[in-house]
Amino acid sequence: MRRKGEKPVPRQLIIPSSSSPVVRAISQGDPWFQAWSFQQCTPGPRLARMTRISPERLRAIELGDRIMRCELEALAMAWSVSPDNLISTMVDPPEITD
Repeated sequence: MRRKGEKPVPRQLIIPSSSSPVVRAISQGDPWFQAWSFQQCTPGPRLARMTRISPERLRAIELGDRIMRCELEALAMAWSVSPDNLISTMVDPPEITD
């Protein structure tokens, strides 16, 4: 929360490395979507509001459905990571369509 009139705190992009918790979770077998959701503390309803992607569509993406470029960018923005870095953390990236 911030008070009225306060400037928002700028969020810096996360640059995943081999020692970052999300990369370790993925390397230990967690799916990429679940690892990022848990690491950034974004439950489904909140992620749906932040990305404007329906909960049903988020569930389909979580289960491995193909993902549109705009959806990938929205998820990356919600998780404070670049789309390219988000893709780089995926062990078996889904098909990305335009």
